[in-house]
Amino acid sequence: MKTLSEFRFYSLIFMGLLLFFSQSQICLAQDIFTNKLGMRFVLVPAGSFTMGSPESEKGRQWNETRHKVIISKSFYMGETEVTQGQWNRLVSPNPSSFKLGNSYPVDSISWDEAMQFISFLNKWEKTNRYRLPTEAEWEYACRAGSTTAFAKGPITTFSCNEPEPALINTAWYCYSSGSQNPASGFKPHPVKLLEPNKWGLYDMHGNVQEWVMDACRWRNIWKSKVGVITDTYRDNIIDPLEKKGDHRIIRGGGWYQTGKYQRSAYRSYYKPIAKRNSLGFRIVLTK
Repeated sequence: MKTLSEFRFYSLIFMGLLLFFSQSQICLAQDIFTNKLGMRFVLVPAGSFTMGSPESEKGRQWNETRHKVIISKSFYMGETEVTQGQWNRLVSPNPSSFKLGNSYPVDSISWDEAMQFISFLNKWEKTNRYRLPTEAEWEYACRAGSTTAFAKGPITTFSCNEPEPALINTAWYCYSSGSQNPASGFKPHPVKLLEPNKWGLYDMHGNVQEWVMDACRWRNIWKSKVGVITDTYRDNIIDPLEKKGDHRIIRGGGWYQTGKYQRSAYRSYYKPIAKRNSLGFRIVLTK
């Protein structure tokens, strides 16, 4: 028979563990879903966050206005970028410029091709729940509760020859993806070799840039502005998705780029037919 004091002791330990996992935002085993293709998805909880970057952030762009965003529904985010092995199991041929193995992210993918892959996956699994993440969902998942330039800290350098402390263990970018002094030989790397963010997502910074669902315009003639332009950067907006524009937004930074382009808030764009050897994608599964 346990005494009352022993019961209270074990109860305190249990509550302490719950508090630890809650505060550290670690994904537990039951928050992982694996589909028929072997793709793993991490449950991202509903919530709100501040999207964009402060004016003091090094490398900040004019179109990163800070605003509160509400993600009203939890969703499953691909644990990694779609790999060449996953692509090969469902679609052929493999379009990647870097055909280095099944565990490497698929590259040279247009937005249109990413959407086609998702359509095939939905048909294969007899569902309609797979899609690209929205731009807001992507940044929310990338930040994983952080407010700094990167999920694990601030930005300190744009150099390809000096390590960025917040990226060195989490991102394949121009410092880590090749040689230094001089910086050269950049290339993508297999997924899941580096540390994930607090929500268990890998390579949200670096490796390949990632298509998201949102459309955008790319210039404002009246204000002489060039870059991603959307109507979604407004305070207290709920589940934003931009549908206007002839271009599509990309996020995440690439294996050849400096830390400036790896920032959680950084936005860029291409035409939906564009293919680059640094372009890939990651998908979500709605609940």
